[in-house]
Amino acid sequence: MTSIALVIVSTASSPLSSEEFRYGWDQLHRALPPPTRWQETPDPASPQAWREALDQALAAAPLDGTARVLLLRHGHVMVGPDVLERLGRALDGVPGDAPTAVHAFDPGFPPSLAPDYCTVRGMERYLEQLGARDLPALADSGQHAPLVTLTTVAAVRAGTVRNQALWIPGAFVHDFASYHQARREDMLPLLPSGVARVLDVGGGEGGFLQAVKEQRGCETHLAEYSEEACRTARAQVDHVWQGDFLTQPFAGLAGHGEGAFDCISFLDVLEHANDPGAWLARARSLLAPGGSVLLSIPNVGHWGVMADLIEGRWDYCPLGIHCVTHLRFFTWKTLQDLLASAGFQVEHLERVRVPAPEDWARHWGQSPRLKADAASWDTYAFLVRAIPRKDSPWA
Repeated sequence: MTSIALVIVSTASSPLSSEEFRYGWDQLHRALPPPTRWQETPDPASPQAWREALDQALAAAPLDGTARVLLLRHGHVMVGPDVLERLGRALDGVPGDAPTAVHAFDPGFPPSLAPDYCTVRGMERYLEQLGARDLPALADSGQHAPLVTLTTVAAVRAGTVRNQALWIPGAFVHDFASYHQARREDMLPLLPSGVARVLDVGGGEGGFLQAVKEQRGCETHLAEYSEEACRTARAQVDHVWQGDFLTQPFAGLAGHGEGAFDCISFLDVLEHANDPGAWLARARSLLAPGGSVLLSIPNVGHWGVMADLIEGRWDYCPLGIHCVTHLRFFTWKTLQDLLASAGFQVEHLERVRVPAPEDWARHWGQSPRLKADAASWDTYAFLVRAIPRKDSPWA
């Protein structure tokens, strides 16, 4: 592995603000263990912030001007195997014509081969494909802010990091900084007409409710456990209820919120709950007559998960189907069972499709003694609108 003397990372985006972020932060540190030194800066990434952080690091222990420095725009990044090695080799360059810095591509500025992964092992497969492609480095035009940059002490000190920098095609990292900020506009078409008051449970910083407000003009309510996410959400949500959803008193609402909401959304939330049935039961009590719930649920039967298991892999990570905070895992059958047991019936279903490679699907589709369900393995997530069943014992 390439020798990296120092990591300078901006912590302005609070890398320890959630369990998912803390897990990603720990993974990053494991990828760059001692003797690599870490220097955090609370300021947003910039040449000035990098220089100030470098000065602090050098005051503690000097480094040669040629020593390698890894600059991270923030700490919410997954670095796959061989990426740092590729950056190191690229920074070596041609003798006498080495670049001042090299950048890894990321989902915001992807390389020519579009990302197609949904698990850690899937990202590794993607990186293997990238590495096999003989593509030239791309000159840094200055138009895209890199997430991960490898450079030298001398370049950071002189402020010349991006003067002759290159993007390296075989190097790619995953950015998950927007984990708590998703607007989930894909769910807006499932929102029923005539909805006046919406409650989003576990909605992070309120991005979905902001989109709901803009499109429908609804009164928006957020039930969110994270105090930090709630502070941000208050600027864009009508009412923020911080704390545990199951015990939230909804003080100030008539009847403590009983029958108060036309729609309650759980967008990639129920899989984090120890007892998702209890959450749905609470939601049912809070629904107004004719109300509905919206769900987004990842599908553990997706081909990417199946492929990982065939290879003996199940890697937890900060987000996605294998998110480290997932306590429950669903297929379409088990999701229907959950809804039925909580007194709901599915009114509308959409599938987020990330199809299996044709050769993979053909192989497993022809396997004897397997009742292959191609619709299941092509589905990354289920988007559902459900309504209370009139014949349910919960009614």
